[in-house]
Amino acid sequence: MKLSLSEQMKKMDKEAVDAGIYDVVLMENAAIKSFYEITNYFGDVAGKNCVVFAGFGNNGGDSLALARHLYNSGANVFVYMLGYKDRLQGNLEVNFNIVSNMNIPYKFVYTGSDYNSDLIRDCDLIIDGIFGTGLSRNAEGKFKDAIDKINSSKAFVVSLDLPSGIAANSGKIMGTAVKSDLTPTFAMSKPGHFLYPGRSYSGNVRVVDISTPRYIIDNFEPDFYTVTKNDITLINRDAVSHKGIFGHLSIVGGSLGKSGAVIMASLGAYKTGAGLVSACIPESINAAFESNIPEAMSYPLKDQNGFISQEASVDMLNFVSDKTAVSFGMGLGITEDTKYITEQIVSTDRPLVIDADGLNCLSGSVDLLKNRTKSTIITPHPKEFARLINKTTKDVIENRLELVKNFAKEYSTIVVLKMADTIISDTNGKIYINTSGNQGMAVGGSGDVLSGMIGSFLSQGYNAIDACKYGVFLHGLSADLAYKKGSSYESMMPGDIINNINEAIKSVI
Repeated sequence: MKLSLSEQMKKMDKEAVDAGIYDVVLMENAAIKSFYEITNYFGDVAGKNCVVFAGFGNNGGDSLALARHLYNSGANVFVYMLGYKDRLQGNLEVNFNIVSNMNIPYKFVYTGSDYNSDLIRDCDLIIDGIFGTGLSRNAEGKFKDAIDKINSSKAFVVSLDLPSGIAANSGKIMGTAVKSDLTPTFAMSKPGHFLYPGRSYSGNVRVVDISTPRYIIDNFEPDFYTVTKNDITLINRDAVSHKGIFGHLSIVGGSLGKSGAVIMASLGAYKTGAGLVSACIPESINAAFESNIPEAMSYPLKDQNGFISQEASVDMLNFVSDKTAVSFGMGLGITEDTKYITEQIVSTDRPLVIDADGLNCLSGSVDLLKNRTKSTIITPHPKEFARLINKTTKDVIENRLELVKNFAKEYSTIVVLKMADTIISDTNGKIYINTSGNQGMAVGGSGDVLSGMIGSFLSQGYNAIDACKYGVFLHGLSADLAYKKGSSYESMMPGDIINNINEAIKSVI
């Protein structure tokens, strides 16, 4: 699904006006379509007490138009205007005059003491029309007071377009923000609806048509997309299929005490459809590997104290040379030998997924990625990515969109940054935000499963960005199914994710 940045949405609104659709018409459509969403999710508004918070921008105008529809449907409506009456202008003033002429009660407010706290506390429905998508500074003063009042109420909260206080482009909280139950958003969703913390403030996000001409949206080339069930298109398997059609994935990693990493990656790969899976692992863990996953093949490598030895590099490179893809690094360990092994594997001409210790070993020689000629995917969590780019984890979390995009472009490498809102950047800087998954995935080993799944799709011939999108979404969906079936967030294990991959795939084909 395409997502629009704030400035892009503003440009599309202008194009709609240029096409002859007056902005007051867009505002009216936003209001009536939001009203329909309210009746769908909240229910009949007749007899309900409703408080509208209207800012002094277009979002305030939307909320005033909505106040009229609520009033005409029998709701008891009260409007708080967050500004000075002599500053009303344009469509905001048009809709305020209609509210006034209809004798809908209102009050202009400037401080927290101007509110009737009992009215807000005891109301059934609150409309947040304070800020729209153009917020660029922290919510302070009367705006913070209003947001605090909204959040103190037990009412059903509806934010128009975006919860006030959430940055449309990044999901950041601008000082404080409204916690919404429902967010009707106009024409297109925005990244802030899906990037945390905005994601947890937006409630149920519903895209509503405000009559923006279809061709404007169709011709729009976004910087951001979501990854949803509708984006997954798997290759159909006919009756004469055989294992050779679906690729041979080599998984390289593991060390003494960490055989589970390559086992889970191999299971994830097989469950996601790889025709063949072979693991290049230290000989010291070969017995553990083979006894836990008899379906996969193993290729034991000479080891040094339980880690793959530098002396095994030629054997390893020969083995992976004819494989359709390689997933590398899970459980590898960090030694001088494994750093050398990492440099060798990066030099291969095989499509490559690099994870975990593979990334840690690469951090001193990251420029090697620039020499690669085949698809390259890295799957770090924030700490691993921070080490790779010589930043702090805090830097990565706060500036992840820019940092991931820049790295992907500079190194011609697809980046999958694993977080609650996992993001994927392609080599052109397009960002894809995953919409599946839950907090039960915050456990060691779940990332190993993911690297196997992405490698599996890569080995089957999917292009690299689709391999990432499909792997990430189905990985999260498998965790969602595990939770739905009774696994708690606290007790969820990587094995629960693996055991639900089959059902996740069946649900998207």
